[in-house]
Amino acid sequence: MNRNFIIKLIHSTLAQYDDMGTERNISPEDLDILIDKCERQHLKDLTQPLYEVVHDAVYNYLTEDGEPW
Repeated sequence: MNRNFIIKLIHSTLAQYDDMGTERNISPEDLDILIDKCERQHLKDLTQPLYEVVHDAVYNYLTEDGEPW
């Protein structure tokens, strides 16, 4: 799976939640965790679109006090 594409999806999704127009910062460690979890989740169910997996992961990251899944 292309990690660069997942990174772009993550940043795009983060920007959607940012009401000030500036993208939220995410630590490199958290980004790696999100990428790995997105890849694993997507491979579990290939019928679920990748953008939905990423959106769910980012939503959980933002609502769980910065704890990815």
